[in-house]
Amino acid sequence: MRAYLFLLAGVMVLGACASVSREECLAGDWAAIGQRDGAAGRVGDTQFNRHVTACAKVDVTPDRSAWGAGYAAGLGQYCTAATGLREGEAGRIYHNVCPAASAPAFLRGHDLGLAAYRQRQRIAEIQREISTVLSANSALSRQTDEAAQRQWQSNQSELLALRLDMSLAQAELGRIEREIRAFRVAL
Repeated sequence: MRAYLFLLAGVMVLGACASVSREECLAGDWAAIGQRDGAAGRVGDTQFNRHVTACAKVDVTPDRSAWGAGYAAGLGQYCTAATGLREGEAGRIYHNVCPAASAPAFLRGHDLGLAAYRQRQRIAEIQREISTVLSANSALSRQTDEAAQRQWQSNQSELLALRLDMSLAQAELGRIEREIRAFRVAL
């Protein structure tokens, strides 16, 4: 039974890796598939080659021309300042897929969103560090030896520094969030 479940899980994972389903290959709506790929910001040649590989299993050759036209239309949806902001805030990497005309707007949004994402990550890291030091101090506070007391005092100094870092990081995030609000209003 356990082997069957592992086999089933493996098949599901492999199926999830296919770029298109068997049914999509057979239906052959390559313009729609291309538009979906472009709107998701996928790398064109890489994604099309995945489709070729997936569809070879059912003896179908994707229509590069129809897919390319759909892909270009999809990039028109993806390569906007608003999408760049959303992608950056999610911490997603930009794969240089936008045409030269729309890349600057996308990148302005992406850079701003990525700055917010990184600042939130930094705040979370500081919070983890503070929690670690507080836990250590909790254990040290029950000890009465001199070494434990010195370590507790050292940890208190570290807590002060971490709390200062936290305040600065939160202030910077506030500045970035104000910039994002202004950016959204200008869209």
